[in-house]
Amino acid sequence: MKKIVIAMVFMVVIVAFAMAGGTGEKPGEAKSFVLTYNQLENEEHPQGVTETKFAEKIEELSGGQIKVETYYSGTLFTQEGEVSAMMTGDLDMSTLAFQDMGPYLPTANMFAAPYIFTSYEHMEKVFALDSEVAADFYQMVAEACGYTPLAAMTQGSRTINTKWEKPIMTPEDVYGMILRMPNAPAWIAAGRSMGGNVTPIAYSEVYTALQMGTIEAQDNPLPGTYAMKFYEVTKQISLTKHIIDVKLLCVTNSVWNEMTEQQQQWMKEAAHYACMEGSKTTYEQEAELVGFMKDYGMIITYPDVDAFQAHSYNYYVENGLTDDWDMDLYDRVQALK
Repeated sequence: MKKIVIAMVFMVVIVAFAMAGGTGEKPGEAKSFVLTYNQLENEEHPQGVTETKFAEKIEELSGGQIKVETYYSGTLFTQEGEVSAMMTGDLDMSTLAFQDMGPYLPTANMFAAPYIFTSYEHMEKVFALDSEVAADFYQMVAEACGYTPLAAMTQGSRTINTKWEKPIMTPEDVYGMILRMPNAPAWIAAGRSMGGNVTPIAYSEVYTALQMGTIEAQDNPLPGTYAMKFYEVTKQISLTKHIIDVKLLCVTNSVWNEMTEQQQQWMKEAAHYACMEGSKTTYEQEAELVGFMKDYGMIITYPDVDAFQAHSYNYYVENGLTDDWDMDLYDRVQALK
């Protein structure tokens, strides 16, 4: 009888060990993670700074429970590929644009529209750590897209960078211009609202397209224009500042939902720290790059921003592009100016 009892106890211990140790962890021990993080810019770019700072901070906060494998300059996934990879869980983390979310969450498109943020201070209020507006929007993204935003950074205010020497002062000056935009509906709408004839081209192909004359202009914040050396094949930068280019640091839901509450808190804290560092880099670079571009010989144009804002807003209304926006959320965003 004793042998039977001993055998039964032994079997219970074996089963319990198998159930608790199937992932190589001790009972009650939090799961460890090695996360893949891909984004499109190099390490010196504000997005690259954000990635590096996040990897360092999350390993520090978690005591090594969470580590990150970093991939810069789109070496793991292209611009189009990383979005689908985040949705399927084939990529763990990235900094994504509202325009990437728009096809699956139409409300995201309002954040991608020109001049929704009137200043960097306004943008930072909307996406502050304790912002209810941000929390509500992040939940919408998580449910619609399969990944969860943790924090927001900016890589600058987008400008029109063109081969044309004619000053770009108003939307009428953009008419007829072949303007490159990323291949997503929200990006294309933004470009058309500024007056351009939009041609979607992959980011990695923009330099050659400008060089060959396939396109006549591209829009990017100054750090992006500098990092990709677009100034080498263009002549003018018009400081339209039409979109404060926000990227959301996101983690795929398949990973997020496996984390403990403590790990999720570490992730949020690390993300906000990293995004602040990335944005700080943007502000510093923008202040320096106007001078650099002038010294390089670029024409720097200071356009009629009010004219561009009115033209863009009218385009969105006239084409029904505001119909799918969450206007309550929009009003809450505007109330934080």
